[in-house]
Amino acid sequence: MNDPYDPLGGLPDAEHLEGLSGLLGEGLARRLERWAADARIDEAARRRARERWLEQQAREEATLLGILADLAERGTVVTLQLRSARPRRGRVRLIGADFVALAPVGDVDGRGGEVLVAMRAVVAVGTQPGEPVSIGDRSVRSRMTLTEVVIGLAGDRERAVLVLAGSEEVVRGTLWSVGQDVVVVRVDGEAIAATVYVPLDAISQLTID
Repeated sequence: MNDPYDPLGGLPDAEHLEGLSGLLGEGLARRLERWAADARIDEAARRRARERWLEQQAREEATLLGILADLAERGTVVTLQLRSARPRRGRVRLIGADFVALAPVGDVDGRGGEVLVAMRAVVAVGTQPGEPVSIGDRSVRSRMTLTEVVIGLAGDRERAVLVLAGSEEVVRGTLWSVGQDVVVVRVDGEAIAATVYVPLDAISQLTID
């Protein structure tokens, strides 16, 4: 049998360890168990502290566009509170550099009905009860602006409804052309077609008519 005190005799078994009372009156095996448990507790505490730190760091890097990206990925129904206009409710379909495309709640196949909302018109984003909190630290790299969308639609002579900033007034007609800071809209709902010139930065919402 190996001598438990012999360094060349291998590790002592538990029975021998229990018998080593030590100078402080506690068995060596008990001490090893206690030290191992303390080490596990310390490691768990360090891990929790690191996780909290990483989460706090992520929250400090949150942006509204990043939060919208989180909500879009989850297919969450959101409500956009807008300046001087009724709230808009739907699912985030697309995020641009300065706008968000919101699809109707019942639209699941992307067949249209989206409204483009300028981010400058958004004052709050709400979710339904029970939705988890979004961190919003992701980078949104889309560079398409609302002006570029208007230019593309005007090139196709699309009919659109423009909601003007600061009110619920709308301009409905064909997007005719786009200048440096203005879009020309041909309004043909009257007996004689008229033209409306809308500053690009006055567009708070846009939908295809």
